[in-house]
Formats: sequence, C-alpha cells, structure tokens
Amino acid sequence: MKIGARTFKSGLSIFLALSIPALFNMPDGLPLAGISAVASLQPSVKKSFQTLKDRIMANTIGAIVAVVTVILFGNSYFMISIASAVLIAILHQFKLNNVIVLSTITLIVIMMSTDYPIVISASLRVLATIFGVVSSFVINGVLLPPKYDEKLFHLNNQVTDDLTRFIRASLRKNIQYPMMRKDLENLEKSITKMKVYLGHLIDGDLRKFFRSSEYSYARLIVVYRQFIHTTDAAYNLVDTLHQAENVYNHFPQELRHLLIERLETLMSAHEQIILKWNGRVLPEEVNFITHKSSLRKSFMDSFFNEANLESYLQNEYGQSNAVIHIMSSVLDYEESLQHLNRLVSSFKKNHNEKSSEIKELH
Repeated sequence: MKIGARTFKSGLSIFLALSIPALFNMPDGLPLAGISAVASLQPSVKKSFQTLKDRIMANTIGAIVAVVTVILFGNSYFMISIASAVLIAILHQFKLNNVIVLSTITLIVIMMSTDYPIVISASLRVLATIFGVVSSFVINGVLLPPKYDEKLFHLNNQVTDDLTRFIRASLRKNIQYPMMRKDLENLEKSITKMKVYLGHLIDGDLRKFFRSSEYSYARLIVVYRQFIHTTDAAYNLVDTLHQAENVYNHFPQELRHLLIERLETLMSAHEQIILKWNGRVLPEEVNFITHKSSLRKSFMDSFFNEANLESYLQNEYGQSNAVIHIMSSVLDYEESLQHLNRLVSSFKKNHNEKSSEIKELH
C-alpha cells in the first residue's frame, strides 16, 4: 500500500481541522470541520484559494438562511427542505455551484441542532467549516504545495525516453504494427496528463505572487510549455513513421541512412537539453542541432526527389504525400528542439535560482 502526497495532506488537513475547534472547546463543530478539510483540498494553490473564498461565502449565506428560517418558521423537516432549496437557488445566482453540497450540509446541521440558541449554533458551525477550509489551504498552499514542476519533468523525461526508443525501432524496421498503435495511445494519454500538470503549475505556485520571482516564474512556464510542444512534435514524428511504415520501408538505402543520421542527432540533442535543464549539462552546450546549410539542403532535396518519383505520382499522390509528411514532421521536431534549446540556455544563464533543478526519482 502506497500513501501518496495528496493522501498524506488530506490526513494532515483533517488533523489540523479537528484540533483547532477542539482547542476552542467547540466539539459540536468537529464533524463539519473535518468534512470541510477533505472537501476543500484542491490540486493547485489558485484553486485552493478560490475554494477558500467560495466556501466561506457560501457557508455564511447558508447560516443566514438557516437562522432566518428557524426564527420565522421553525425547523420542521418541511422547512429544512424549503430552506435548502432557497440556499441552492441563491448559490446558483452567485455562481457558487461548486460549494453547494457542503453549504447545504452546514444548513441542515444548523437547523437540526438544539444544543444552543440558533444564532450561536450557526456561528459555531460556520467557524468550524472555516477552520476546515483554512486548514486545507494552509497545508496545500503554504506548508506542502504540490510540486507539479517535478511531476511534469519526470513524466516528460519518461515519455521522451519512450518516444526516442520507438523512433529508433521504427527507423530499423523493428516495430510490430498492432502493438505500436496501443503504445501510441498510451503516450498520447501521458502527453495529455503533462498538459494537465502544466495547467496546475500555472495556477498553483506561490512564486508568481512575489515580485522578486514573478518574471523568472513566467519564463519557467514558457520553458515547460515548449518542453510539451517538443514532446508533441516527437510524438507526431513517431505517429507519422508508423502510418507511413510501408513508404519508409521502400526508401532507397542512401535516404534511409541520411534520415537515421539526422534523427540520431536530434534525439541526442533532445536528451542533452533535458540534462541541461536539470543542471547536468552546461548552458552553452548542445550546439550541434543545426546542420550546415549544404547538408540541410541535401537532406531536403533527397526527400523532394523521392516524393517526385513517377511511381509515387501514379498512385494518386498518396505515397508522395507520405514522404512529404515524414520530412515535415522531422523538420517540425528539429525546429521545436532549436527553440527549446534557446529557451533553456537563456533561462539557465539569466536565472541563478534552482527552479529547474529537479530531484531524481528513487
């Protein structure tokens, strides 16, 4: 059994949420405090802060509705249901749909409580829910903020390793077609997950709220966005080689050797850029991505000559287009790597902080 960071933070938030009301001798508020702590734990600091505001507002509205209803009409089951419907309508109006459930629970608990006068009971329970929400925010946003940069880096590293292996296997005709399709689907899911991590990273780091690091944090986001774009380009290259497998297999030996040499250079550069980002390679290194203009022209001319073969053109341009797709995917991968290399080098030279140095997984 493995206890992840989110599970650990949930338990810690519950402990903190239950301990604070107990210190203030508020035993009746303990259940709501614990429930609020669990319901308020969010994947990013921004969402945690938004949840903090929304829940405080919604629970305050719920307490007011409960108090007014009990004072004017009593706390019968019928009036509790009417008050709940009114509260839900109000929260809909204020666009607080995401906190309706907990607010309605708070209202029901307040209206059914008979231990204290209704105003005191409502105040205690709203305070308890606030303790729970604040506990989750403090744990998730301040003490143990989620490290989405590390998660993104390690997932990108893993996906890049898989993609370079698949490119090398495709170039050497060692790929089994049916299994490759499934592998590509799994890689696509991983890339989607990387984009989710990037979204959480944009929302969820306190560094961007401090002026001293706001600019470097913005550039950090730009670099990670380009990492994902480059991985997307590598994925597109693998997918193109997979779809055009039959066309590639009929390439002349000289063109295949030229393509293998070019891609080996690019993949080696990709691997070293990742090492550069993690502090293992100097910022001024990885300068061998771009071929000399004559070699680059030879590479492109070879592809265009292959695409212009009469045997391809007689086949309704299908095979000819496949040749062009292979070449364009290689060039897209190359351009993405060049841009990524510039961004990483610039960041490492201009920012002395260790934002990009990621701990290795054990």
